[in-house]
Amino acid sequence: MHWLDRWKVYRYHRKQTDRSKGDKAKALGWTSEESQLCRFEVIVRSADFEKRSVLDLGCGYGELFELLGSIYRIRSYTGVDLHAGFLKMAKQQYSQAGCQFLLGDMSKMPLEAHDVVIASGSLNYISRDPDYLTNMITRMFGLANQTVIFNLLNSKKYPSRHTLMSYHPRGVFRFCKTLCNDVTLIEGYADGDFTIVMNKVVS
Repeated sequence: MHWLDRWKVYRYHRKQTDRSKGDKAKALGWTSEESQLCRFEVIVRSADFEKRSVLDLGCGYGELFELLGSIYRIRSYTGVDLHAGFLKMAKQQYSQAGCQFLLGDMSKMPLEAHDVVIASGSLNYISRDPDYLTNMITRMFGLANQTVIFNLLNSKKYPSRHTLMSYHPRGVFRFCKTLCNDVTLIEGYADGDFTIVMNKVVS
């Protein structure tokens, strides 16, 4: 991501944090904690995380780790985020063995492969690179041993504006099919959102 785009994302979340009055979900850009949890629930139902390693790109406060850990015995969790303030709180909250948080640009920083790669909300930022989304999906697919799961804003319900970009579900689905035969598009769980699940063939 271009440094000016990173700066816009940082300013967006700084403003959200100032307005949120301690509401962590709103600081991350979600309309409510229920909205965030709704998307998390779709993710945890979309794959078998038992004894899997998880890479969470744009992890925020790391709360997906808590939900996954309440359902599965995951092998490890790595959360990545651009916002140092979010990661500071995540490290204070979740210090268990097998859980780590990394600061950096998820589009460029070196990352190890994990069984499941997730991006919840973190691909929705406007980028001056017209290929940013397809490049990120391709990168996530390369980093995943088994499954990629990500959600995006639906352009049919949520027009692009300010810092946030929305996409047409079928268009994203068609691109994912160029990388992977096993692709699922999930809609209907939240207004203005959709989730893509890509499963690799594991030999």
